[in-house]
Amino acid sequence: MKNTKIQLAVGILISAFFLYIVLRPVNKADLWQSIYTFNWWWAPPYIGLTFLSMYVRAIRWHFLMKPQGNFSAARLFSPMMAGFGVNSVLPGRAGEFARAYVLGAREKLPFTGVFATIVVERIFDSLTLLILMLIVFASLRIDPDLTMSYGGFKITGAMLISLTNNLVLICVVMLVVSFVLMWRRGRQFVQFCVERLPLLPHRFRMKISAMIGHFTVGLSSLRDLRSWIIISVLSFVVWVIIGYSTAMLAYGFPPMHISLAQGIAITVISAIAILIPAAPGYWGLQHLGIMFALLLLGVEKDQARALGYAFMAHGLQYFPIGATGLFCLWHEHVSISEIAHIKDDQRT
Repeated sequence: MKNTKIQLAVGILISAFFLYIVLRPVNKADLWQSIYTFNWWWAPPYIGLTFLSMYVRAIRWHFLMKPQGNFSAARLFSPMMAGFGVNSVLPGRAGEFARAYVLGAREKLPFTGVFATIVVERIFDSLTLLILMLIVFASLRIDPDLTMSYGGFKITGAMLISLTNNLVLICVVMLVVSFVLMWRRGRQFVQFCVERLPLLPHRFRMKISAMIGHFTVGLSSLRDLRSWIIISVLSFVVWVIIGYSTAMLAYGFPPMHISLAQGIAITVISAIAILIPAAPGYWGLQHLGIMFALLLLGVEKDQARALGYAFMAHGLQYFPIGATGLFCLWHEHVSISEIAHIKDDQRT
């Protein structure tokens, strides 16, 4: 619990800093006016598309979980939303631990096996976002020499390209490691090396080796081509829906217009921004990412309107998803403090 409190305090400071950065250059009266004049008729379809993307995630999780049990998407939706609810109040992406813990505890499944499916899910999400980024940025023809400054921060097209290349490398490494662990001889070799690590007590080495064994259970869903295709397609559907909802929300801020390609680009850039650890809900960072994307793509030149859009896009996701997730956590008979303890135990 102590680790969680420290992470929360640090995250709040980081979020406060970035909120200051995004708010400092903006005229507050203009910002309030942009939010006040938002057409709320576009809020329900935006929220609806957000929850539709969540349900598609649950369908994808159904295929990832198949080797461990034939759980319906409807059954998986609750622990998945509980994870997002936990992410809205606890730092360090504790919701990933919450998903694995809730489903594992309720269905009598090993934590590491369930958690492995979430790791695989994140690998697919990252690769999908990177592929979409390459496709969309090529179609939008963003100039590598393009430079934009805001609140003392500067971003260029070259920086985005460099960051993309680094993220591709990380995802490739994660995929290679996953393949090695799926291969029986490869897994045995990794376990053999772990069990003979110097300086670590024998008990810890055996525990890590056992966790690797459980972890590979979660990777077994990727052993056939059909699963690869289905999971890949569903990953693209998830992020295209989110990109479309991002584009659609612009209708609430006339005459702002966002194409589907631009909506996906905004989604990708804001996803990169929230890689930095911050307060639960990615306050400050997501706003900064959305603003940078709007200004960088030339969608909106008015900083106050761009920030107003960012606040609405974030708020219309954060509050409905957070509330639904916390209700699902309560429905699964798990408390926030229980998740905080589990997260700290898994990391120690």
